[in-house]
Amino acid sequence: MEIASLVVILIVAVCIILTMFFLLGYLIKRNKAGLRNAAISFAIAALSIGILISVEEIFFSFNRANKEELLVASREAPIGGILLKLYTDSTFEIGGFREVTSTGVYKLKSDTLLSIIPNKEQKQVEGFTQTTFIIRGNYLEEVPNKGINFLEIHLNKLK
Repeated sequence: MEIASLVVILIVAVCIILTMFFLLGYLIKRNKAGLRNAAISFAIAALSIGILISVEEIFFSFNRANKEELLVASREAPIGGILLKLYTDSTFEIGGFREVTSTGVYKLKSDTLLSIIPNKEQKQVEGFTQTTFIIRGNYLEEVPNKGINFLEIHLNKLK
């Protein structure tokens, strides 16, 4: 979805420049066509932003079923990051901050061990098959480290 975002940003930038150009033309020549063109280019910019926001919310948002979140943890990185959400129905979603890349079920063993098992038909996170986390304070530590390493807990209703 990043390419689509860049295209929309480019369209919006061009439309804003055209809007300014047409407005200046209207102010200098008092030509009503310039005012109409400014309104059209501004409307295209606003419509592009609205469509991008709608598409991202509909197709690329976490928690489409409005399930109750039990635990939310993430780790930021210079390129992307990881977001993990556990729900009360023993399901999880993991991926970047913009899209879900894998879903499945989790098992809570004892009060500190999480076992994450993705669905086989889902797109995988770089070979992500199964992992286990230990809750230590405000962090989830991956045991053994398979690439995620740790996640900072933002919401924890497991207690």
